[in-house]
Amino acid sequence: MDRIYFTEDAAGVDARPWQSIADSLAGDWTVRRTMIDFLAGATYNFTGNAVVTADAFTERGVMQIGAHAMPASRAYRLERRDRSIRILRADGSDFIELEPKATQIVQHQCGADVYAGRFLFRGPDEWAEAWRVKGPRKNYASLSRFRRLDAGDVERAKPLPGN
Repeated sequence: MDRIYFTEDAAGVDARPWQSIADSLAGDWTVRRTMIDFLAGATYNFTGNAVVTADAFTERGVMQIGAHAMPASRAYRLERRDRSIRILRADGSDFIELEPKATQIVQHQCGADVYAGRFLFRGPDEWAEAWRVKGPRKNYASLSRFRRLDAGDVERAKPLPGN
């Protein structure tokens, strides 16, 4: 599979032809995330791995909350569109849609909560995802960095037999 990379010309228009945003993101990634919970006055750190396929995004790792570490995960379904990819929650409800742009802003209303996000694709092997979430029971910001794992990294990241 040929990876298609996102590049923009000076006007912010996609400057290269591409097949699919899902194809470009397909693979194994390391994830580092920092969350600032303004309600609790706390900072949380997530470290883990993500796998992107043509129809799914799954992420697993450890969330560090003070001295406590706990398993954390999230999963989304991906649905290809003509020039974009729709991201759905596990129950099939809409979340956001991404286009083949190097930088994009998204928003999602979930009940009384507003999710304002920004995606920055820095090339074929790195992207960042920033969120500001506000609502009656939520008030946090998060910044995630994704870096593509090479074949050797993927092999080392696999669990040992019996684990």
